[in-house]
Amino acid sequence: MESGEIRGSEKKRRRRGFILAVTAVALLVIILAVVLGVTLSRGREEFKDTFMERSTSRVHEKKYNCEHIWELFQQAYVNQDPCEVPPNAYDSLIAAAPLESSCNRLLFWSKTKDVVQDFSRKKDCFQTVEETLLGSVLNSLTWCGKKGSNETLTTDCPGWLDCENNPPRSFWRRVSTAFGDAACGNVTAMLNGSITTPFDTQRWD
Repeated sequence: MESGEIRGSEKKRRRRGFILAVTAVALLVIILAVVLGVTLSRGREEFKDTFMERSTSRVHEKKYNCEHIWELFQQAYVNQDPCEVPPNAYDSLIAAAPLESSCNRLLFWSKTKDVVQDFSRKKDCFQTVEETLLGSVLNSLTWCGKKGSNETLTTDCPGWLDCENNPPRSFWRRVSTAFGDAACGNVTAMLNGSITTPFDTQRWD
């Protein structure tokens, strides 16, 4: 076999190897994109499933429409910058699921969440904001939206302290205000007396 034919054969093998490598990389990228898309979609579906499950478990004795509450909830933050969702964005949501007054039973807290929730579960004489309809539905959940999207996101959302008007922080500020407005009679507050600043009037923890 002449040297020219050998070189031509080697070029073909290299070209074939290059094409196979590019094809393999392209397939890997496609697979990763599909997996990521499925994972994100599943996360969004799981969030709504959790929201609806918690909501329906609480409204059997009330005439609330959980699907309507979900829609109002989403309207507060979808297609919005996740750091520019003010507390009043949740006004319609609060109006759709108002907090009923429970005289002499409301328990407020700051920097004592675990203790308070454990205490309120064992003692049925107090009610915290997390035990209201909206509070129980959204307790311990993370969510946000982004510009140009009508989806509810559960990943890559700003943390509690990353920006003041992130969706969860604004929600808890707004629902806490409504909780305070619903108070009547005596109220109780549980603070952490072992720290220098047991509460901060500018923050909701």
